[in-house]
Amino acid sequence: MGTAETGHRPVLLERVVALLAPALDPPGAVLVDATLGRAGHARALLDAHPGLMLIGLDTDAAAIEESGRLLASYGDRVRLIRTVYDQIAAVLARLGLTSVQGVLFDLGVSSPQLDERDRGFAYSYDAPLDMRMDQGQSLTAAEVLNSYPAAQLARVLREYGEERFARQIADAVVRARTRAPLTSTGHRRPSSQAHLPGAADRGQRRA
Repeated sequence: MGTAETGHRPVLLERVVALLAPALDPPGAVLVDATLGRAGHARALLDAHPGLMLIGLDTDAAAIEESGRLLASYGDRVRLIRTVYDQIAAVLARLGLTSVQGVLFDLGVSSPQLDERDRGFAYSYDAPLDMRMDQGQSLTAAEVLNSYPAAQLARVLREYGEERFARQIADAVVRARTRAPLTSTGHRRPSSQAHLPGAADRGQRRA
């Protein structure tokens, strides 16, 4: 369904297309792809529904640029906007739309973000500690880890990561950064895991 050029095939692609089909079949239907990524879902849905208009949103400038290239052949059936998906209502108002026939969210980090070393999302290799979804934002993961007090770090880990050892990890990070600034993804695992309850036992079991 048009995903071969990038090598990226969204999970459950056929299921998504099938579920949205009844809403998108009528001519003139409008779909908001709120997490556009590399346009895997978008291209499949545009191909399946020749009368469909797609509004693609993403906060990642690289995703918008790549999707613009991939979707260029669909012409004025596509509108791409760099923004966070909580701005859907504002985007539709600017476009003069009062309703749409479908909205798609594919939540999570995209595989290209994990694969691109300089984005700093993965610690399978050493890279700058960035982790910004929107690289236009100034706040990086390195700044968070090196400047937030332990209590604030713990709150972030607990509320956004649902981490039950949030305070232990935050305290370990604070101790680690007193020795040297945390600047790369290679710093993350040892500083955050070494002092967790049962860490030594887990290491022995892995060995």
